[in-house]
Amino acid sequence: MSEVYLLSTNDAADPDNELSSSLNLIPYSPVTPQRTQRRRPVLFTPAALAKTIIQKILNMGAAMDFNICKPDMLSKEEFHLKQNVEPFIHYKEKQATFECITRENIEAVAAKGKHCLLEAELSCVKDLLRREIYPIIVYVKICEKNVKKLRKLPLRVESEDNFVRLCRAKEKELEAIPCLYTTLEPDSWTGTEDLIGVIKDRILDEQKKTIWVEQDLL
Repeated sequence: MSEVYLLSTNDAADPDNELSSSLNLIPYSPVTPQRTQRRRPVLFTPAALAKTIIQKILNMGAAMDFNICKPDMLSKEEFHLKQNVEPFIHYKEKQATFECITRENIEAVAAKGKHCLLEAELSCVKDLLRREIYPIIVYVKICEKNVKKLRKLPLRVESEDNFVRLCRAKEKELEAIPCLYTTLEPDSWTGTEDLIGVIKDRILDEQKKTIWVEQDLL
């Protein structure tokens, strides 16, 4: 039987308590601690940054600790057949085929002792948690002050102003997820190469922490 705790207002107010490190957990809500020895998969938000971040992490010689999540490529018929049996964690349609991320894709990377780097949206978090897969969620906070630092990255965005608005909208989504996430504040990195190093270190640090899940939101 899982342990269940109530997150108190004191927990939420204590800056040294890891439960207070994210405002998305509500005081007096039931939370359960989870621990895993396996390397946890990693989600990046905003997702528009994910592909570039993943490529740069792997290019900086971090293949010992990280690997990309290789999706299954399915036809439309195969997709609907499998989706009816067990819904995919994440998928996207590309012309006549579907790129699908399954539990098996993620576990194959974890079985090699590596973090599975996911190119997916926050909407998959609850599906992951229900399958007892506990993602590390890295939120790169973007604002008017630091968006210019991303100009060297191959991002497909209409404008910097639109991208900042998109990133702010993601904060609302983060408030609704049933677990903690880690935030990279705008002043925590100075350029794109520095950003990748900070992300890598943060992932390794998050792996050591207890995972807190708010059961009422699952």
